Amino acid sequence: MLAVAFVLVVAVPYVAFAAPAAVNNPVVGTRNLLGKGVVRETVNGENVTAPANFTLTLERAGTNLSVPKFNVVSGALNVNGTIYTITSGDGGVLRARHAILLQAQGTGPDGQSVTLKLAGRYFWLGGHLFVLRMAGSVQTAAGKEQLLMRAEIRV
Repeated sequence: MLAVAFVLVVAVPYVAFAAPAAVNNPVVGTRNLLGKGVVRETVNGENVTAPANFTLTLERAGTNLSVPKFNVVSGALNVNGTIYTITSGDGGVLRARHAILLQAQGTGPDGQSVTLKLAGRYFWLGGHLFVLRMAGSVQTAAGKEQLLMRAEIRV
């Protein structure tokens, strides 16, 4: 009886800790990133600001826990009334710096290509809500415009 107890006390912890650890992936499925802000344009030598907003659907890509990566599945970008359809993209989260990087591609209403590039810092606002302050650009055939945005995502 003493031998069985000794085997259980010594062997069970090694068996339990030798099992491969399951990957803890709290973010599964898709999440919506909602942003609102302004776009700065230069018109006739003057800086003009106009409203801008976006809705992007993000999906986790891979199981890298140190730098989580994601794909942009779909979305829409509204810059001063012009709506661009976002079709693809990717990005990553730099957890040590509380930063996010994103690049997405899409098309405009007349078929022109558009590239959305954003970089920003995120903050935990409580529960599952994170808010972001982002800066970036929208590049079309007509030129490049600067964006200043605030966004939110629930994870």
